[in-house]
Amino acid sequence: MKYSIYDFYKEFYDIKKLNITISEQKILFLIYDDEYYYYLNQSKFLDFEDHPNILNLIDHISKKYKIDVINYYPVCFCQETLVMALRIINKFNLLERVKISNTPKKYKMVVDYHKKNFEVSYLSSSISKEIRISKKYSKRYKFHENYIKKYLLTSKKRRKTEFKELLSNMTANNKSIIDVSCGNNRDILDIAKINKFDLIVENDICIEFLGDEKNEAYYTNDDIIFNQMKINSFDIAYCKNTLHHMNNINNIYNILNFLDKIAKKEILIVEICDPRESKGKPRFLNKWLYRMFLKDTGDCFLNESQFKNIIDTKYSECDIEYAKFTNILGTYLIAKIRKERKNENKSRN
Repeated sequence: MKYSIYDFYKEFYDIKKLNITISEQKILFLIYDDEYYYYLNQSKFLDFEDHPNILNLIDHISKKYKIDVINYYPVCFCQETLVMALRIINKFNLLERVKISNTPKKYKMVVDYHKKNFEVSYLSSSISKEIRISKKYSKRYKFHENYIKKYLLTSKKRRKTEFKELLSNMTANNKSIIDVSCGNNRDILDIAKINKFDLIVENDICIEFLGDEKNEAYYTNDDIIFNQMKINSFDIAYCKNTLHHMNNINNIYNILNFLDKIAKKEILIVEICDPRESKGKPRFLNKWLYRMFLKDTGDCFLNESQFKNIIDTKYSECDIEYAKFTNILGTYLIAKIRKERKNENKSRN
């Protein structure tokens, strides 16, 4: 089934509905910056008819009004209008910049709601750091994709065919999947095509990593700790190389709770085993390629024992299958968690 922007967020997100009318269109964008100035065009927020692709619409807005969008997310419904936030960094564009107190009266309730409910979540220091680094070093990531992976860390050396076959077998017999922190990795797109999934969602907090294949998936730009996705939205929740980006064990469990919330049937977690405990190429590549050149912020790695202990503790009532996969980058720890077992146990009790 193909969803428009409006229908997608209505179907898969728990979004509050405000009893006010702010537009006759389906989508309205609250454009704002980190100082909570808002941006208007002829004293109005930008509104549009519904659209099949959020990234194409944001591209259009960015080019037309010369704005630099660094984050987007749903805010609320105002009657039949979906309100989306566009967080930008450039103050010099073709729109009018106004203080929150100077926004037109008809928008007062929605801008107050936006600031009150999203300021802490979407402007946290960890999120801002991740976004800032991804934008600053985006050219390095493109060089990495176009040259280093193509000529040095080739698909053959990374054993991509075997890895995709493994994941394809582990995700078969499902209809929908979300990659909760896709980065610039497109493995799930290929696997979903093989398994003929009806719905593919690629999510990442860094907008720079989204949208290479805009017609193959739905793209969301949520932080995986602060979001509004509904319970049991997708058959599979997939999470790769994300746990080591967390600052502490509580944040890791927050991610695992999120995966448990949105997954209807299965959770699939892939995490690189601590490369600092390895020798040779994995240790070298982590230090010099990922840390020094790409400025990767993830540094809280887990070894195999720690990984299994966390997964076993969190999903103690579930049926868990572990696997490992090794390539030039190191050893990947894989956990497949089946939620049906958990539901069966609850029904017996």
